[in-house]
Amino acid sequence: MGAVADYNARYGPWAMVIGGSVGLGEALARELARRGMNVVITARGQDKLDLAAKRIRADFGVEAKTIAADLSDPAILDLLLAGLAGTEVDFLIYNAALEHGGEFIVQDMDRHLANIHVNCTVPTVLVHHFARRMAARGRGGIVISSSLAAAQGLYAWSSYSASKAYENLLAQTLWYELRPKGVDVTSFMIGSTYTPNFQHNQKVRQTPFAESRTPADLPEGTQVPQDPQDAAQGLFAQLDKEWLPMVYANPRDEENARRLAALTLAERVTLTSDAVRRSFEAAPGAKDGKAQLM
Repeated sequence: MGAVADYNARYGPWAMVIGGSVGLGEALARELARRGMNVVITARGQDKLDLAAKRIRADFGVEAKTIAADLSDPAILDLLLAGLAGTEVDFLIYNAALEHGGEFIVQDMDRHLANIHVNCTVPTVLVHHFARRMAARGRGGIVISSSLAAAQGLYAWSSYSASKAYENLLAQTLWYELRPKGVDVTSFMIGSTYTPNFQHNQKVRQTPFAESRTPADLPEGTQVPQDPQDAAQGLFAQLDKEWLPMVYANPRDEENARRLAALTLAERVTLTSDAVRRSFEAAPGAKDGKAQLM
């Protein structure tokens, strides 16, 4: 890997990754550490956090702190501030997401509201707090992870796709509002990525990707999910050069998005939803709305 930017000099010494213990979150934290930043990683499980922090310290020689916290807690900001113990956050990545798959009226309301809380309310609260402090210092970086599901309404992902659209537009607006204040912001548009959660859901659905990201004998035309490290490196390769309102995890996702954008909205919703519906109806638990898709 070639030379990378010095984010410690550019933004400050400390970054925080919300949802940073495994998969894409850990890969994002590692890219920040590669650029000279100490990192705070948060997630629910302390054991996984400790392992990720140990790997980051060993591989990059930076400090790595952990905060075990559940984003569903109404006091999540206070919990994170207590864990930070006065450490200022110079670069924030909100990489957490809650995903409940199932037709809108089949899902219980508490599942929709939980989706909205983690994907809309919490990023709003956290970004508002830390962005204010960054703006006061005149420097900072913020990445909000969205999803290709945000591009249009999507069968079985009503509140998820809507909440990810909220994150996408929030980040794009802040890209404009905060630039004059020295704070960089982008929306990170992510497609299928082979995270532990992705693999778990593939096992539930008994798909070809249940055991491997690159299984043998895939049907022709099947797209292989991206490796989390590649997605993280793709993001930061762009940010090292220029911050855009929206950055795709890989060129394939961007090309797919452009092809879909050429269709009418009705065509786009129908095409993507038909594909998801076929997959969803084949998944165990589909009839009771408990099957989850990525």
